[in-house]
Amino acid sequence: MPLDGNYRVRVFRPAWSDVRKWFPRTRHKIEVRSQALKLRFWPQKSPSDDRGVLLDLDWSWIRALRSLDIGELRIDDTIGGHDNIRIVFFRGDPNVRIPLPIIWILAVLPKKGDDWTTANYKTFKARRTLVVERFYKYREFE
Repeated sequence: MPLDGNYRVRVFRPAWSDVRKWFPRTRHKIEVRSQALKLRFWPQKSPSDDRGVLLDLDWSWIRALRSLDIGELRIDDTIGGHDNIRIVFFRGDPNVRIPLPIIWILAVLPKKGDDWTTANYKTFKARRTLVVERFYKYREFE
């Protein structure tokens, strides 16, 4: 089956733990996964602004982490009794294509307000650092 979209979407292991924590039922996990897979069709070129509409979902860069290419996908549906679910993602190195560039899911959580905490920023940065070290820095690609 051929790959479609502009990116591959991979889930970093700690994000699966987040999903299991917030969504104990399998059907809710599948629904969150299908929402995250919409990132396959994220714009090919680097977007000129910090916000946009992706299919039927809204996304934006996390302002404090914009330079690290960390953004959030906002899901307005109610899944497993949670509203305002945020999928935090990291756009990997666009020059590494195996066979497509990768968007990494770093975290999944329901969020009430618009602001992130300092602990959230530290968590997202640490997870991004682990992805870069494990899958880009210490691995050789062709």
